[in-house]
Amino acid sequence: EHYIGVARSEGRNELHTDFLQPDAPGPRLYSPTGFGSVPEHSPATQFVRARGFTLEQVERISTLTLPLDVPALTRLRDRAQLAAGDEYRLHTWFGAVPARWLRDMAVIQTRMSTDAPTGDLANTEDPWDEKRVVADDAATARTHGASINAAVECVSTGRLVAASQLVAPRDETRAVGQTHTLVLSEHRGHRLGMLVKAANLLALGQLKSSHPNVTTFNAEENRFMLNVNEALGFVPVAYASVWKLDLAQVDA
Repeated sequence: EHYIGVARSEGRNELHTDFLQPDAPGPRLYSPTGFGSVPEHSPATQFVRARGFTLEQVERISTLTLPLDVPALTRLRDRAQLAAGDEYRLHTWFGAVPARWLRDMAVIQTRMSTDAPTGDLANTEDPWDEKRVVADDAATARTHGASINAAVECVSTGRLVAASQLVAPRDETRAVGQTHTLVLSEHRGHRLGMLVKAANLLALGQLKSSHPNVTTFNAEENRFMLNVNEALGFVPVAYASVWKLDLAQVDA
């Protein structure tokens, strides 16, 4: 009720929420995207449906067990680079974004809010600028730990067009988190997703840490990225359900 009031006070039309849900036997509620489902009678499903929310999307949570198979990853990276050709150049770094790439990373982070699949959810652009990228890097280093990054430069323009980031917590008993991977839509079809993800995992191996695994989230309808993850060795372990409440349908 509180969040509905906040949303209305800001002139919003929709309220979104999501739940991590373990799988369970019994009837299923299917995503309108045509991909994925959740247990119909789980506590989370019952809670949001009783309040008028509708299921809009299902995300897959996948994990890759460490240590890495370095030879296999190297082959995947090299094949992706060969497919990408000389028009695309790979870069990797640890920690904060280098100054030369701040502007490009701001564009990529902004496009995360518009290029990633979101079903029929109303989605507004979440703008990033160079200052926000710097602040986000500082917050990651302060509160989480080491960040590992891979990006691809379009040689003809000198601009970054794909990027992927992993964050390795200081506590090495915890999983490494995949925070984002994106290929700008106009540069898809050149194996850049595989290139940045394989390169980033190989860079993670250079830390020689004892983290147990890497986790990542992907929309179930994002088959291209799921194909990449499956080829890298990720397996599904859980699901997240994404819900929408149309505030016009809620009594004032």
